[in-house]
Amino acid sequence: MPMGNCNCAPVIGDRVMICGKARFESASMRHCQHLPATGKFLKNRPLFNPRCTMSNERTIPTIQYGAFSQRVHEQAAAHQSVIKAQLELTYRCNLHCRHCYTDPYNSKDFFPRELTLDEIHRLLDEMQQIGIVWLNLTGGDIFMHPHFFEIYEAAVRKGFLLQLYTNGTLFTKATIERLQQMPPFTIDISCHSVTEEPFDWFTQVPGSFRAFVRGLELLRDSGLPFTLKTKAMNWNRDEMPSIRQFVESFGQEFGFTTSLSPRLNGDLSSLTYRVAPTDVVALQGNQPAAGGDEERCGISTDLFAPATDQLYRCGCGTDTIHINAWGELGTCTLQYERRLSLRAYPLANAIEMLFREVRGLRYQGESPCRTCEVHTFCDKKPSDARWECGIAEAPIPYDCDVALALAQSTLHQRLIHPLRKSDKEVGTHHD
Repeated sequence: MPMGNCNCAPVIGDRVMICGKARFESASMRHCQHLPATGKFLKNRPLFNPRCTMSNERTIPTIQYGAFSQRVHEQAAAHQSVIKAQLELTYRCNLHCRHCYTDPYNSKDFFPRELTLDEIHRLLDEMQQIGIVWLNLTGGDIFMHPHFFEIYEAAVRKGFLLQLYTNGTLFTKATIERLQQMPPFTIDISCHSVTEEPFDWFTQVPGSFRAFVRGLELLRDSGLPFTLKTKAMNWNRDEMPSIRQFVESFGQEFGFTTSLSPRLNGDLSSLTYRVAPTDVVALQGNQPAAGGDEERCGISTDLFAPATDQLYRCGCGTDTIHINAWGELGTCTLQYERRLSLRAYPLANAIEMLFREVRGLRYQGESPCRTCEVHTFCDKKPSDARWECGIAEAPIPYDCDVALALAQSTLHQRLIHPLRKSDKEVGTHHD
């Protein structure tokens, strides 16, 4: 979102710099796109351009990041603008985590289908043109892409606030030093366990835990911003206190999610690691929950039926896009009901067509989801339902169980299970 002469708002600690009218001397493309990029960055270059010269009467205003984010989201909502994008650079990964939805495509047989470097550069240009502010680079593992740093540095120069997703095992001193030259907004790292044997079992790669810890130590000493993310599953749920202690020892706030999805090829084996519904309640009652683009969009303390028959009741088709490693556009990470190839359509046109379709999807049959009073506690994703139940409109029994358990715990009353109540029944009863 353009602000003054700049195409982004650079982060300074927890503040954001907003440039007003100014005369720029040798400014880099990192924050001021109207000037040519030199491609040269000093090793210890500050997070903002020090060569932005202004009159003595003018100072550079700053805004707290939270206020900046809120303002951008409000303007995006008012103008129906897309401001966030997730770009899967590759499905290549050095690990084979048992729950990973992309791992079936972590094979050399599928690598030729991935976007070329030129295609990625074109997409970065198009994302900049439509006003993307936040850009998440993910995979697979981003550092497995043969041209990662060329892509990353191009994205930095275009002014995106960059979020990197990685497993943390591929950090080296050289990698860290290169990131320090052009720091990202944040780095998100998966933390599955703090014990070597179960960690290596889950990743299916011996030595991965030691590589993970070594990477975190390098990252901690670098001063780069990072966050540790945890999936609570049935095999690691008892480790949550230890994981919390581990995360906090690196100066991070601990949080977790419990959402798991089928693999992109329809394999449901990842769902065997789900936490039991009662355990979800217990875990969320004892620990803070960390969300993500693919997680629950919110929770309510009230019971009420859905206001519309929309298939997607989250923010799907509003301000966020997802592009997979094959250049297919979706509205979020796991939305595969509608996809458009960006090899066939310009990004802006594809977004317009896709969003119109997704926003128009409605429940057609008599699914219990249409009238469910605990839907705000539910994590159901129609794309998951398509794989798990055969149809996107169908309720996912596990999600129903979890929603009921969370609602009962929150409201402190017995409720009728969504799949056992008729349309005419009241949603609660009292003992």
